[in-house]
Amino acid sequence: MQRFEVNKAAFAQHRISTLNESALKEGEIRVAVDFFAFTANNMTYAAAGDTLGYWQFFPVPSDDGYGVIPVWGFANVVESRTDDVAIGERLYGYFPPSDSLVMLPVNTEEKSLFDGTEHRQSLPPLYNRYQRVTNSGSVESEHLQALLGPLYNTAYCLWDQLQDNDYYGAQQVLLLSASSKTSIGLANALADDDNAPSILGLTSAANLDFVKGLGYYDDALDYGALNDVPQIPTVIVDMAGNATTAQALRDHLGDNLTYFISVGLTHWDQADTQLDRGRDRHEWFFAPSYILERSKALEPGEFVRNAQRFVMGAAASASSWLSLQEVSGVEA
Repeated sequence: MQRFEVNKAAFAQHRISTLNESALKEGEIRVAVDFFAFTANNMTYAAAGDTLGYWQFFPVPSDDGYGVIPVWGFANVVESRTDDVAIGERLYGYFPPSDSLVMLPVNTEEKSLFDGTEHRQSLPPLYNRYQRVTNSGSVESEHLQALLGPLYNTAYCLWDQLQDNDYYGAQQVLLLSASSKTSIGLANALADDDNAPSILGLTSAANLDFVKGLGYYDDALDYGALNDVPQIPTVIVDMAGNATTAQALRDHLGDNLTYFISVGLTHWDQADTQLDRGRDRHEWFFAPSYILERSKALEPGEFVRNAQRFVMGAAASASSWLSLQEVSGVEA
């Protein structure tokens, strides 16, 4: 079995490891990973790997500084030693970028199961939940689910938090890394919300025309125009994690900054994961925790249904701006 691994201190340094496939124990299954998405979102997993425990999902046996960046994708059951999961079943969820994975299915239900592998039990349960794909869609729809599903779920959670807190009294929502897929999903949700403030995107000069052409943002600026950000009550949602940009905006907005939500690290090489920790009006947003809390506050299943409805609609409209690049094999 081949697996893609990166240097946890220098992500550009990578290797392909060849591992022996062990015999299954009673209750376990082996899945063959069919395909997965790899995007800037996965680099956030790497950049926050120590802080949020992402390196622990698929640990590297040798302690030589390398780790596995988790990915979202689809896999097929090729071997099973449990009556609860049959060979040939298809699963969607959190996998390593590798040829296969051994799992221990627990809490198996008609539409889902959890991986009960011991080392994963202290990690967020959302990442241990796998969808049992009973009606496989088109290849294109599965590609979009792998690519946009986790990102647009986060986008929906962010929109839900913003509206539930009356947008923190802001007159504009400022999205950093406005061309990122999570930002686009959030901008989509805000654009569909008649009560939302205006939506301003910040992006690179190269992506400025693209962001403006999406139709979701009321306006967009490039990072060289930070001083042009209107000095009105503003809530910032930061997908970039660039410490210099974030501080410049705090200085520029002053008391007009009503709240700052740190989400992603698309600018992982310029990030400071300790940025502003503990300061008032700032939080690190973690979607799995938010989903658990919000689900308890609403009727059973309501939040998940609403999120899925949004994800399906928003993902379907992504074909107007999104093109997929496919490569084959762990080496690629």
